[in-house]
Amino acid sequence: MLKKLIAQIVPHSKDASGKSVQARPLLKATENKGKKQFSVFGNCQADPLGSILQTNKDFNDEYDFVPFAQPAFALRAEHVEQTMAQLANTDVLITQNVSEKFGIYSTRNLIANLKPGARVIRVPNIYFSGYTPEITYFRAAEPHVTAFCDYHDANFLKFYFENPATAVEKSVAAYTDETFYSDDFVLTNAHNSLQELRHREMDCDVTISDFIQANWQSDVLFYSMNHPKRKLLAHVASQILQGLSIPSTDITGQYEHLDNTKLPVYRSIGKALGTTKSSAIQIKGEAMDIEAYYANHARVLDGIDQSFLQKAYQKFLKTSSAGAS
Repeated sequence: MLKKLIAQIVPHSKDASGKSVQARPLLKATENKGKKQFSVFGNCQADPLGSILQTNKDFNDEYDFVPFAQPAFALRAEHVEQTMAQLANTDVLITQNVSEKFGIYSTRNLIANLKPGARVIRVPNIYFSGYTPEITYFRAAEPHVTAFCDYHDANFLKFYFENPATAVEKSVAAYTDETFYSDDFVLTNAHNSLQELRHREMDCDVTISDFIQANWQSDVLFYSMNHPKRKLLAHVASQILQGLSIPSTDITGQYEHLDNTKLPVYRSIGKALGTTKSSAIQIKGEAMDIEAYYANHARVLDGIDQSFLQKAYQKFLKTSSAGAS
């Protein structure tokens, strides 16, 4: 059974921003001087959440943070022994709901291998497309199309496959057009994204959707649809502390863990939020303007066999739900 589960592990080696995930060194059993041990399992939000929890003194006095060797999507067969040993010593497992397609690294299987009496706290995968309805993944053409960025603009793709020579110009025009997305579209898209998040929260012990709904129009809360700002992770952390009966739920620090990539927010979306200020754009740590952002996407596509790309794009169109206009 173990071999069968290992064979089902999903082979990814990059996070959603396109940053290569480096394997952590193997960890020995924690010498915690009487402290309890906690781990956080899930995607690229897991380790930041664990680090933020450590900023609470009462919690940090009681618990040591032991990260998993990799995020869920990057765990491999060679990590099985370390992971099982870690679970056998874990007092609190904070976990997103990782599906059965991850085999031995599904949430269900990890919980089954915890030490007796361990506490499990389920948290949501914080995902919200309200600021970036156009952003999608071009899975049918991966890994060739990810040299610049894993994220893709569905409007840019549409323009590119209509005419590569004018795609950058049309994309910049769409980005700057304050009427490109209507206010009704922006609000409906945000509502639908929050409803999907609430559905996922039904199996969780903490929630974030109400906080997003109350604050998303007054402050941009995400760098990309799955890279929340610190304040969202801190809100989740405070609920975890409360659930563990920690005396204080205070979270300190300002460090942004997930700001390596900052996707542009269309002006029409900013207008619906009450601002026309240009959003900061940063890809893999490199700041750029909107024209360079689209030009880099075009450069990558220009270097790929166009026949292959056309076939991949037709597959993409059959499955994509991104907000191309």
